[in-house]
Amino acid sequence: QARFALHLYSVNGKLLASVPLEQEVTAMCVTEDFVVLGTTQCGLEIRDLQSLKAAVPPMPMRVPVHSVSVTKEKSHILVGLEDGKLIVVGAGQPAEV
Repeated sequence: QARFALHLYSVNGKLLASVPLEQEVTAMCVTEDFVVLGTTQCGLEIRDLQSLKAAVPPMPMRVPVHSVSVTKEKSHILVGLEDGKLIVVGAGQPAEV
């Protein structure tokens, strides 16, 4: 059994989706279409908000993630790391980045 999990509920409390997670989540940001997760094991995950399935392969950050934020234009993800660094990740399609 997975030690960590992510659950999605409707506003009425109905369970819509649930996925086991390999890593402990330390930061989360939700947009209209995606949920962005940062983990203590130095991972950045972008998941589809409806299915909670991975939208792209997890990105290694090399240092534990303390915060994640998506810019207003949804063009970049700001990732705050434990060592004080701020990583800026392009959030467009691969051809756009």
